Amino acid sequence: MDPRGIIIGYDLGVEMTQIAVGRLSEEPDSISITSSGNTVIPTVLCVRSDSKDWLFGEEAVRFNNRGTGHFVGDLLNKGIRGEGEIIYEIEYSAQELLARFVRKTFSAVRQKYVNESIEKVVVTMRTLYPQVTEAVLQAIEETGIRRDRIEFQPYVMSFMYYAVCQRKEYWVNDVSLFDYNENGLFYYQMSTSRKGSPTTVTTYTADLSDLMDATMLENMQESRMQYSFRLVRDKVIQRQIISTIYVTGKGFDGTWPDEILKSMTAGRHVFKGSNLYAKGAAYCGMYREDERFTDFLFLADDMVRSTISIRMFKDNRVADYPLIRAGERWKTAKATTVGILDDTDEVYFTIFNAVRKETKYSIMNLKNLHRRENKTTRVAVKVTFLDRDTAVCTVTDLGFGQFFPSSYRVWEKIITL
Repeated sequence: MDPRGIIIGYDLGVEMTQIAVGRLSEEPDSISITSSGNTVIPTVLCVRSDSKDWLFGEEAVRFNNRGTGHFVGDLLNKGIRGEGEIIYEIEYSAQELLARFVRKTFSAVRQKYVNESIEKVVVTMRTLYPQVTEAVLQAIEETGIRRDRIEFQPYVMSFMYYAVCQRKEYWVNDVSLFDYNENGLFYYQMSTSRKGSPTTVTTYTADLSDLMDATMLENMQESRMQYSFRLVRDKVIQRQIISTIYVTGKGFDGTWPDEILKSMTAGRHVFKGSNLYAKGAAYCGMYREDERFTDFLFLADDMVRSTISIRMFKDNRVADYPLIRAGERWKTAKATTVGILDDTDEVYFTIFNAVRKETKYSIMNLKNLHRRENKTTRVAVKVTFLDRDTAVCTVTDLGFGQFFPSSYRVWEKIITL
């Protein structure tokens, strides 16, 4: 990576989008790509009624307020639901609309840094949806940024990178994040385990939208909001050893939470802001492969906590060879390997839990295996997942070419990690 090149953190939000830019030698900072200097970009489009030009962000809002264009909002949710729109008798798919917004913003970034090379782009969203990430990926690529320089990660991962890239005293104990957004209030609590290797960073998530939903911002008095937030605060951080508390999201705009936040500073650091996710994404692009983070393992809620290895004789030695590594998302994690049984009817797995730093073993007995000469039975070993903590190991008899046909037998074992 060119140390002079820039790294972009791109927070694609339902209502607002933010961009943070940094270099390896400096901290990332939120940037403005409009003449107003505002670093928050409304995630909207507008087609002018006169020229049919496409506008985005603040300019799109201005033309919509004048009633001189076709306004398109809720772009991200439209992309998730696949809801297109007809604009001046032309039909556009949801992905086309979202991609147009992304291209507009990245073209503006390219103009702002016209003489700079873009080394990495990390796009962060609350949740990663394949239909959305593919549209965004293609749109960024069309602005001249290579696909292999573009990554995606959920908000929770950006939060962890942001927190760990701050001063160490800010995360010596747990770190909390209150996020009050268009879906209501959510709470994240990050814990770091420095015992053994690797250093694991995990996050607990709680949906508190049943206690504080988005409609309260419009319908509830400030005193009632403060009362509700005090109840939530006492519910989640009471008796917790927390070094730092962050609050973010449009729900915390204004001064209503300031008195409560001030009361939470006893023995803690408290920060309120809106650019945490964009900066966290930029930090990830800067440091994911940095030597300072080689011994860190960041684990979001949907990531496997254990490395699953199979014992094999390979390269003139017996060793445990990883099939699944801790940190893979369980919904997409899968692995297959093929081997030859050598004087055994068992498959031996080693499971290392990266959070608890514990190792356990699981032996899979291939009962009623078809008897053949030694080293003439090939098997396929496959690992998939039912959930984050439950693996399914499947062994299939492949036979041995034309000499020993397959018996078509399949063995399956469920391993709780």
